[in-house]
Amino acid sequence: MAYNSAPPQVSANPDQSRTLQWLLGGAIALVWGYVMLPELTGVLPLLRTLSPFNIVLLVGAAVVLLTQGIRHRQTWLMARPRFHFLPLLVTVGAAIAAVLARWRLDLEQLSVITIVVGAYGLAGLFCQDKPWRRGLPFLGAFTVLVGLLLLEFTDLGHLARSGIADVVAHLLRPYSAEAIPSEDILVLSTGMALIDVPCSGFKGIEIGSLLFVVASLLERKHLGVRWLGVGLANVAMLLAANVMRILVLVALTFVAQQPTLAEVIHVPLGLSGFITACLVTLYLLRFVPRQQPKLTRLTHYRDEPPAATPATLRPAAIALGLLVALALVPQPTAIATTTSLDGLPWPAAMPTHPIALTPHEQDFFARYPGVVAQKRTFQTGGVTGSMILVASPTWQAHHAPELCYLASGMGIDAMQKATLTDQVTGRWLSLGQQRAAYWFQSSERTTGDYLDRVWREITRRDPQWTLASVLFDQSVSANDTDVRTALAAVHSAIAQANATPAP
Repeated sequence: MAYNSAPPQVSANPDQSRTLQWLLGGAIALVWGYVMLPELTGVLPLLRTLSPFNIVLLVGAAVVLLTQGIRHRQTWLMARPRFHFLPLLVTVGAAIAAVLARWRLDLEQLSVITIVVGAYGLAGLFCQDKPWRRGLPFLGAFTVLVGLLLLEFTDLGHLARSGIADVVAHLLRPYSAEAIPSEDILVLSTGMALIDVPCSGFKGIEIGSLLFVVASLLERKHLGVRWLGVGLANVAMLLAANVMRILVLVALTFVAQQPTLAEVIHVPLGLSGFITACLVTLYLLRFVPRQQPKLTRLTHYRDEPPAATPATLRPAAIALGLLVALALVPQPTAIATTTSLDGLPWPAAMPTHPIALTPHEQDFFARYPGVVAQKRTFQTGGVTGSMILVASPTWQAHHAPELCYLASGMGIDAMQKATLTDQVTGRWLSLGQQRAAYWFQSSERTTGDYLDRVWREITRRDPQWTLASVLFDQSVSANDTDVRTALAAVHSAIAQANATPAP
């Protein structure tokens, strides 16, 4: 009689396995929270920019989700963590993106996106796999919605409108229509176009996205990769339709000199673009499959994770090691201290005298810590005028000076990009019987392009900038010797101030 001498298979202790999995899952959560701590603390100032109504909506949505999650926890919650590849990838990927953005992009609004995506990936370690995967398209939709809210309710909205103005200016150039973008306005030889909040297209994108989601729910579309792709195409088409609308209106008003026609078609053109984008989106939804009917109810279904083994714990150990490595990455250096404008070395041939800032200017600059502003009168040769210098560690305290000229009632007859001196590239403006010049100056370069100044700060190439805006009392030429001498003196004084920042 033969006997099987192989030893019986002994399973791991369930209690020890559960404890080990919870310890590893808890360690991943704690280290991820430590890595994301700068982003978590940076979210609070952003909440102050939202209106009370939007804050109530966000809090209400969080309460509803939390309540439903607790009520139906038997459907999605696991008895112990399980370390699938995709949740770990989302968790670690969000942390890597946060660290890279922290070093390469000085844009705190991105912290909201990385926190939401990383938190959802972290939740996937403690949720059943199928419910978590079904929520991925909702995560993509929520991320787009958060991005739109940030664009509308923060200073990013102003940058987005400035970007739209820049795109329209580029589209006009092949038709010999020179348009110079200045933040969210376009300056043409025949007039100026303002791209304000209604023209930004954010409302259309929000309403179009809402219609897309409602149509998807009514048609019971499967919320997968195809659905998310159609949603992104919907946003892109709505944005493109808005850019084309602005392009047509600017061309009719300032190039073809048909302002009445532009006024007549303004609303119909916007509606036609919006409707066309929505109809194309509904057509694309036909290629998204419907949800399959559920054969069984998942209530009280428990997808119990297997016992911990080296093979099942290896991905979690790798993810934890990557997070620990990210936690050891040092924080980027702080933004440069504010440049001091006191005691600037003005040449003896160009005497200057300080003048007080207006109450409005004082209130504006007081909103941003570290901003230093100074106004002075000057005289050199046969020209006189005034200047304002604004040293700022943040782009939010800077703006194109022509906006101030417009607000003060001065008309802009012309504006052009110009090489003002051998070292200064900026803008030259004609304001009736007066002339003006301005530029943004860092320790590395000068530019008259506001978006260029913003982008170089955001990418941490030039964190400290000074705005120099010079207004001449006379109708002088940019090539006048006295004018170039005055502008060169201003540039030299700022350069020396940048070389010795304030403590």
